[in-house]
Amino acid sequence: MDKNNAPALSPAQLKSALWADRLVQVYALILGHRIGELPERLAAADGDAQITSYDCVLPGALSPQRRRTAPYLVALKPESTFTDWLLNKAAGEFADWGVLVRTRLSFLGLRSHSRDCLEGRLPDGQPIVLEWMDPAVLRLLLPLAPGDQVEELLGPLETLVMTGTERWTLCSQQFGRLQMQDQPLMAGA
Repeated sequence: MDKNNAPALSPAQLKSALWADRLVQVYALILGHRIGELPERLAAADGDAQITSYDCVLPGALSPQRRRTAPYLVALKPESTFTDWLLNKAAGEFADWGVLVRTRLSFLGLRSHSRDCLEGRLPDGQPIVLEWMDPAVLRLLLPLAPGDQVEELLGPLETLVMTGTERWTLCSQQFGRLQMQDQPLMAGA
């Protein structure tokens, strides 16, 4: 983890930095079990043109209960009430709701990548379902992951961002080497 002494930034400055490169799309991977009524919130945001598109990360037909708790991929718009709510309020209301991703991948490309990363392996080789977009999982596993696994997960991503009320953690990789940087938020901003 890069323990730099970065100056605290306001939420508006962090939001502006997310969309600084017009060639990079900003997505959210949101955990349905952390945000109540997520499918309804997404449908309303989509109906109001507050997001570009969204889809469940889990493939196939799901039961209504599983669909409510599943992770969702959402293409965010820089100027929307849904994006502002997600970046500014959700971190306080729904701790570790998911992650932001900056990438040049298309929506379908990122959905495919996200699905490919859903399976992990225990040390004994047993496969497990891995909700990799959970910040608690990322904070635990990313620093321990070998370079090839870091490359596999973060390779097509410019930046993966874990939001919070006091800091954002920005993750990226360079040549299979994990880069994690804490970016403090201005107090009371």
